[in-house]
Amino acid sequence: MEATSSDPQPAPADPAAPAAAVGTSPIRVPLKVKLSLLITGLVVLTVALVGLFLLRQQQQSLTAEMTKRGLTMAENFAAGAKTPLLTGDDLTLGVLVTDAMKDPDVAYVIVADHDGKVLAHSDPRAAVKTSVDRPKGLQPLKDRVLVQSYTAPQGRIIDFAVPLVYSSVPVGALYLGFSEEAITAALARARNQALLITLLMVLAGLAGAVGLAALLSRPIFRLVRATGAIAAGNFNISLPVASRDELGVLTESFNHMARSLREKEMIKRAFTRYVAREVVEEILKNPEKLALTGERREVTVLFCDVRGFTPMSERMNPEEVVLLLNDFYNLMIETTFKYDGTLDKFLGDAVMAVFGAPMAHPDHSARAIRTALDMQERISGLNERRAREGKEPITVGIGVSAGEAVAGTVGTEDRMEYTVIGDSVNLAARLEANAKPGQILISQRTYEHVRDLVETRPLGRIRVKGKEEEVEVHEVIGLAPVV
Repeated sequence: MEATSSDPQPAPADPAAPAAAVGTSPIRVPLKVKLSLLITGLVVLTVALVGLFLLRQQQQSLTAEMTKRGLTMAENFAAGAKTPLLTGDDLTLGVLVTDAMKDPDVAYVIVADHDGKVLAHSDPRAAVKTSVDRPKGLQPLKDRVLVQSYTAPQGRIIDFAVPLVYSSVPVGALYLGFSEEAITAALARARNQALLITLLMVLAGLAGAVGLAALLSRPIFRLVRATGAIAAGNFNISLPVASRDELGVLTESFNHMARSLREKEMIKRAFTRYVAREVVEEILKNPEKLALTGERREVTVLFCDVRGFTPMSERMNPEEVVLLLNDFYNLMIETTFKYDGTLDKFLGDAVMAVFGAPMAHPDHSARAIRTALDMQERISGLNERRAREGKEPITVGIGVSAGEAVAGTVGTEDRMEYTVIGDSVNLAARLEANAKPGQILISQRTYEHVRDLVETRPLGRIRVKGKEEEVEVHEVIGLAPVV
């Protein structure tokens, strides 16, 4: 079953990091906060724009309604004032003015004669028979109704100027002022209501934005934590796909990537049981470049063989033989890989290891010698355990040879094997065959590479199978003491 990743532990702070870098690092704003602020800002902007538009529409509508009502009142008042104006009935004009002022929206009413002298005024302090005092900026009345607005100390005023005409003869004028205070009060109430509604919508939008941001950011945070787990080497991870949108597709892609990495790691681990991990990594890195080619390399080859294995195996049952070989192979593999060698192949009760290919190491001969000495030491440890178990001990002979060889993949397109081929390989095998139990024999060329590293005993020239001339051989006693 695939496991869901747990939150990775934060990495420890680097003590070597300069203090200035810490102090100047930018503030990290979480994605949830960014989304919440963005959504809330959009809600506020939308509500504000809609509110302003509605208030503007309401103001225009109220102004139009008040203008229409004021104009109707002014025209009706003008029709009723013509007769008293012609007959000089100032009392009737005064009554008409008083009745008009009963409307709370009417700011003033003035009736003037043809010469512009005041005949009736809503302000009792205004002198009769004086010239009409019109606000500055208003156009003079002519032969048509004028509707104008201006600002007075008491607020905005809509001024209606109506000419009084009798039988096509101008006889006077009527001036009626309508206050916009009612409009201002209505707009204030509407504005307060809009602000209250805006506040409620902003709070609701903020709550919704936080919830939506959390909903959107949760799978992203899971992906971040899972990516950290992948980076830490935990490929056994799978995230739940909670939606079918882009985030769901991204989560599925991540799960597919994790599966691919997990399968690749499993293949790599499986391959490293049989071949060197460097070869596996190279194959997995560029499988399309794998070809049946080779290159000349300076390498050191090591052969290690169990002495007297055939008669020993005849005295053991098959299960004991398999257990012995497994113990031997595990020991050889661990020791070879410890010094970055390549385990080339198993040869029954023998193994072949290569140093310097496919990964080049300038000290490949030294690595091979250290491996051989470590193998002998581990064989001794294995024999101690076998002795405690009442089993027969084993001994090995080791041959090491350095030289030029061709390293690469050989075989067919269906079955390939990485190996090295050359005279140094054959010589290492012949030295191993001549080695007595517990001996490590090396060639003269190998000795020249490690003369300062090890203590040896020269064995002179010996004849080996496959060589027409005798070869110079040395036995490794141990590592040279450190001076």
